Amino acid sequence: MRISIIGVGLLGGSFGMAVRKAGVADRVAGVDLDPVTLERARERGAIDEGFLDLAEGVAAADVVVLATPVRSILEMLPVLTPVLGRETILFDLGSTKEAIVCAAAGLAGITRYVGGHPMAGTEHSGIEHADDGLLRGATFALVPPPEVDDGAVDLLTDLVRRIGAHPVVISAERHDRIVSVTSHLPYLLSVVLALAAESMARGEDRLGAFTASGFRDTTRLAASNVRVMADICLTNRRPLLRAVEEARRLLDDLAAQIEQGNETELVRMLTRAKDGRASVSGERRTD
Repeated sequence: MRISIIGVGLLGGSFGMAVRKAGVADRVAGVDLDPVTLERARERGAIDEGFLDLAEGVAAADVVVLATPVRSILEMLPVLTPVLGRETILFDLGSTKEAIVCAAAGLAGITRYVGGHPMAGTEHSGIEHADDGLLRGATFALVPPPEVDDGAVDLLTDLVRRIGAHPVVISAERHDRIVSVTSHLPYLLSVVLALAAESMARGEDRLGAFTASGFRDTTRLAASNVRVMADICLTNRRPLLRAVEEARRLLDDLAAQIEQGNETELVRMLTRAKDGRASVSGERRTD
């Protein structure tokens, strides 16, 4: 199998490393705008060769992987149409799926498309932070278009398993609704906390001395790549806004219990959150 990865940063680089380590492909090519990034990706073992030219980089590829921010993927789809082979499978790693699936379905030249999203990552970006174990053990969404290419889904399911991730076939709408709560809302809440602390720090010069692991853990996501996260927010708008509205309602409810000194209801909500976290994440509750 010959695989071409467009965008060899954190995710694309990690995918390439995992593919090469598992021996899934005979050749992994990288396509990027930056020659330094391509050279570093080759040095780190993410790709066998690098290309600045898109058409040259995807020529003769069996699978082309789009590993750029979501809106870059959307912009690239019509550009890729005339240079892909009819049997080439187009796969993307974008964090939101409905916009990409709809866009791909509207392009007659893209006949074998499957969306993807590995539930793995860090707040860091770039090829320097790529890791061949980043995707190991992760849930890996496979999101086919309405007209499913079973052969493409089967091939990608096998590929995902061979790099140590867990493939889950899911619709674009359902995927985006779920990750709005499990991935995108946590980022926004992290941003809000970081902004609140930054605002207080303007008038309280000792604030920094009192930030411990709790603050660092809960604001870690705010350090994520801004371009990537802005794309996510703007391409998953409706599900994310519904998640924000639910979070706002619950925060208002908590504030009301604190204001009223209602210990019984406050403890009930806190306990529900503690138990709910353990249940949703699969972790065992500890008291």
